[in-house]
Amino acid sequence: MAATHDALFRWSFADPEHAGPLLRALLPPAITRAIAWDELAPVPGTRVDPGQQRQHSDLLFATRIAGKPAVLYLLLEHKSRPDRWTAMQVLGYMHGIWRDARRKFPRPRHLPFVVPVVVHYGRRRWTATTDLWSLFDSADLPPDLIEALRAATPQFAFTPHDFAARTAAEVRSMALSLHGLWTVACLQFLASVGADEEAVENALIDWADIVRQVLLAPTGQEVFTALQSYILKVTKLTRPRLSLVIERQFGADAMKRILSTWEQAVLEGRTEGRTQGNAEGRAELLLRQLDRRFGPLPPDVATRLAAASTGDLDRWALRVLDARELGEVFAAE
Repeated sequence: MAATHDALFRWSFADPEHAGPLLRALLPPAITRAIAWDELAPVPGTRVDPGQQRQHSDLLFATRIAGKPAVLYLLLEHKSRPDRWTAMQVLGYMHGIWRDARRKFPRPRHLPFVVPVVVHYGRRRWTATTDLWSLFDSADLPPDLIEALRAATPQFAFTPHDFAARTAAEVRSMALSLHGLWTVACLQFLASVGADEEAVENALIDWADIVRQVLLAPTGQEVFTALQSYILKVTKLTRPRLSLVIERQFGADAMKRILSTWEQAVLEGRTEGRTQGNAEGRAELLLRQLDRRFGPLPPDVATRLAAASTGDLDRWALRVLDARELGEVFAAE
């Protein structure tokens, strides 16, 4: 389930258009005023953990702070309970960023500023430690020894941005993009009550005004479809009940538009396939649909699509309309 939250977070906030307002709302005013927001750009292909494992919850953005190179490091911490080891984890990631900087520029005069932004969503508020020193057992030690050990130990602390401690009204006042605001609402106010169908339905009603605005935006259909898929994965709300809530709150036209988007994509795939004279166009379009719906795909998916018949491609394209996960698209009849 954590991977589902991470995937939604990355899908929404990997775009500076949506990450920028979130970062502006969370960072201290002195830093916010000094950041060159028009230069904010994602850092592609950067791996910041020592094990070189991709961290779906990590987002890096390059920019400048008061004219000096800087990296904004956005970390999603979505766990059932806050992790007391997060300070060490974040410090390790920051060291990885600096190490990469040294590798790219062997003789740099200075390191780039790295500003970590730890975001926490969940049912429980953040109560774990937020500094490195608290991870050491200094209980019952003489005061002079504690002072000497602290002087000899690197000091690091972070401030978690705890959405579990924010009310819906506080989140609404953060001046986020519509896309970002609806994402935060799903991560905090829907997922946290996912086991209670009635509570999920009430949360959808509470945020219906934002959803209506999302649907009217140029990319509203795509955003709403992705977040609808997320809701079905992280809550016990069934598709029929979700459809009923959508129809009641947003009207039957909204339901038709949600379905027609994917139907139109299928038709476009057929047209493109005919234009190219073979199944290549359909396979390429279906690959884009799958990537948009489910996020980064395993390498073998592209190979499977390239070798598929037009009949298989058409059948899989239709399944994209209802599939909750990638495996359902390719499931045997």
